Amino acid sequence: MKRFETGGGLWVVGRWAGSREPKGPTTNERRPTTLLVGAAVIALAGCTMFHHKKSDNPYANPFYMQWVNSGSGLDVQIRNTVSALSANPKSAPLHNQLGQLLVAKGFPKDAEREFERSVDADSHFYQGWYNLGLIRQSHDDYSGAERAFKRTVHLAKGHSEALFQLGLIEEKRGDNDAAIDYYAKALRHNSALLDVRVNPRVLDSRLMQLALLKNYQLEHARQASRFLGTPAGYVPPQQTQEQAPSPQATPQQIVTPAAPVTDPGKQATPPKTTT
Repeated sequence: MKRFETGGGLWVVGRWAGSREPKGPTTNERRPTTLLVGAAVIALAGCTMFHHKKSDNPYANPFYMQWVNSGSGLDVQIRNTVSALSANPKSAPLHNQLGQLLVAKGFPKDAEREFERSVDADSHFYQGWYNLGLIRQSHDDYSGAERAFKRTVHLAKGHSEALFQLGLIEEKRGDNDAAIDYYAKALRHNSALLDVRVNPRVLDSRLMQLALLKNYQLEHARQASRFLGTPAGYVPPQQTQEQAPSPQATPQQIVTPAAPVTDPGKQATPPKTTT
């Protein structure tokens, strides 16, 4: 049998007979590698479980606390509020307070999360809904802001600030009629919203004159109607006492009705009839 070698192995009569390259690892040789991979997977799973357990308390070491390290009044308030939430994580007012503090500190995303936790803790806490609407509106989430402001108005009827913010959203969308309706309602509840010192965002609208004009008809009709007050020296009419009903008769005063007459001799003769 003719044999010849090549650089990669051995040929026998034109047939490949095998390679002289080293064989792959045996089962025993692969076992340490398998054990190492398994140990790595277990360690990774343990780290994941530890991280998940740690994240169950979002106030154990929040991200923003890295920058809350000074003795300023704002940092002290944040630390105190975070500490209070660690003990009472279901407090809607505390979540709302921390959200406001984080806005002042410059962490709007963390603030939005706190406002969401506030309304999750108490769905009727309209202050949290209003603040959530403001923070969503600040990063152009107009649909989310609209839902939050409408929820505010639903819970606090006539909430002028929320009505005004809804007007701004509609004006931004180009629906001027809806915006004017919201502005008019807001101004009817609180005319101070026209003061830029009270409401700086009044400068962001070009529809205030139309909103005032819409309210003019109602205001004019109210002022034009001259209602009369009670005159001086008014004397109410004499109240006549209603006649009391007859008193209930006593048992002795009740007369037992007589039996009907049944004696035929005492009865009248019926008239004769002609046929």
